[in-house]
Formats: sequence, structure tokens, C-alpha cells
Amino acid sequence: MDLLAPSACLDIDREPLPREAWYVACAGSELTAAEPLARRIHDRPIVLFRDGEGVAGALHDRCPHRGVALSLGKMEQGAVACAYHGWRFGRDGACAHIPSLCEDRPVAAGVTADAYPCVEQEGYVWVWTGQGAASPAAPLPIPGFSQRAWIQASIELACEAILPIENNLDVSHPYFTHPHTHPQWFVIQQIGFRENVYRLALTETGLRLTGGRDGYGGVSLAFDLPDRATVDLGPQGPLIVMHHTPTTPGHCRQHWLFSSALEEGEQAHSLRWTDKEPEILKQDRRVMESAQLTYRIEGAGFERSVEADAPTLLARRIIRLAAAGRWPADKHKLTFRDRLTIRS
Repeated sequence: MDLLAPSACLDIDREPLPREAWYVACAGSELTAAEPLARRIHDRPIVLFRDGEGVAGALHDRCPHRGVALSLGKMEQGAVACAYHGWRFGRDGACAHIPSLCEDRPVAAGVTADAYPCVEQEGYVWVWTGQGAASPAAPLPIPGFSQRAWIQASIELACEAILPIENNLDVSHPYFTHPHTHPQWFVIQQIGFRENVYRLALTETGLRLTGGRDGYGGVSLAFDLPDRATVDLGPQGPLIVMHHTPTTPGHCRQHWLFSSALEEGEQAHSLRWTDKEPEILKQDRRVMESAQLTYRIEGAGFERSVEADAPTLLARRIIRLAAAGRWPADKHKLTFRDRLTIRS
């Protein structure tokens, strides 16, 4: 095993997310005009930067001259300049300047860094990791983004992206994983466990689970390809939108948006960054990273599932179809239980 390989190949993703998709690379506020920013998506090194007009760009993080990471360089005249020999590259990947060339010598055609389609939308810089032109041309919009006040952050997770996706479709874990933090824990503390009916359905971009306990107002949990999980607890609860960008095998970056309950008062759109990791997400990270270690050592053959696991199992099948290029063409072939009775 080559321990100097990009990811050292010490982990593998059991359920790799599709590559033909838009992924969050960073929050817009994380990317300044002052310096480039290094990221990995699907184990590909990517350098992000803003040109002279503030427009975000994404290139393969490797200078085509001698292989140095462009993210080690600096910004010069709206282009990223390599830290080794000063070669400069614009958003389109074309080399704009080679300092060692005499003034009458043009940069040779074909001296380029590979460029990725990149857009800035709804507080995020997104990168298309598929082949050729991006399709769709833009990332899936975030519902209600412009009507709500949001707190924004990201967390590095030592687990593959499928684990937090499944975690946010799982209605049976909050009482045990989230004491004193999750609304469901407080409800069960007061009135105990009850049988609740949930409805599971496919959507144009994934799945949605709705339902919940009487008097609680219900819940809507959604998964949207390639990596979005949305937790909507209704007017009396928060709205949380999470994206899970695969970084290296066995790891991902969780980008989250949190908006408080609408019943707490009218909201004006705002977006505020925080470096604080909420306790409820720390609790999730603890169990997900533990599970990743088990899957890495033992594989997944030990798994046993029950009715409450139907949403997570369906999400896996959707991801497999998409990764194989068969979504939505084979969507109609998916069979599943659409009415679930879960004690929660």
C-alpha cells in the first residue's frame, strides 16, 4: 500500500455518492479575494479562489508545470499564482502569465489547469464534479432560503457521507443519542413512547418521510440527491438543511444551515457564520464516527434492519441508482413500504 497516495487508501466508501453532481465546496463567506482555498471533493484536490471581479472559480489543485499545489500560492491580478515559479491561472484554467518567459514569448497553447464548473448560490460555492458540462446547470435550490434567517457552519466528519444522510432520516435514534438536546427527547420524557405512523414517498430528487406523534406537529425528513438532508419540524420547530460533501474515502464535510422556528416570530433573511459545533451535532458525530470504524474493520455484513430503517435503506438504493447513472430512469423500479408504524 502506498502511504503517500492522496488518501492513503485506508478507508473506502461503502455507498459512494454520485460524481455527476453539484457539491458544496465552501460557504461563500469562507472564500475571500485575498487568498486561495484548498478543498477535496471525491478525493480530488481542488483550489478555490475569487477573480478580480469577485467571481468564484475552481481548478484542479495542481500546477501543470511541476505539480505543486496551486492552493500554496497567492492571488495576483485576479488569478492564482503558483508558489513555485509564479505561473498564473484564471477561472477558466488558462495560464495567463509565466514570469520566466521573455516579453515577446507568448504562453504556449494548452498550458492549462483543469477547471471545474463553479457557481455561487444561496450562501455556498458549489463545484460540479461530473464529466463535461454541468447538468443540471445549477445546484438544487434550497427551499425558503431567501425568506428565513440562518446560522451557517461546517464540520469535518470522520465518516463517509451516507452515515449523516441516514442519521437525518432516522426517527428512532433521537431519544437515545440526543438527551437534553432534541425535541423528541423532551416529548418522550413527558409522555413516553407511542406508536406513530409515517409516510414514505419518492420525490423528483430523492425521498421524503412525513408523520409523527399526535400533539407534536409531525416531522418532515427529506433526502435530495446527491447529498442533502433536510429536517423540518414544522412551525413550532427548527428547519435544518445539511449537505454532506465527500472529501476523502471514509470522510466528509457536513455543511449545515439552521433556522429557528417560525412561530418564534417573523423572520427577515440573514446569514450568519458560526465556528461553534452545536451539542446535538456533537452527539451525532460521536455515534457516526464510531460506526465508521466498525464498517471499516468488519464491513456491513453484520447489519440487521427493522421497519424503522426503511427510509435509510431506500436512500441507499436511490444513491446506488444515481451513482450508476440510472436515476431517474429506473426510479419506477424501486419498491418499498410506504406506510410505517414506528414506536418513537
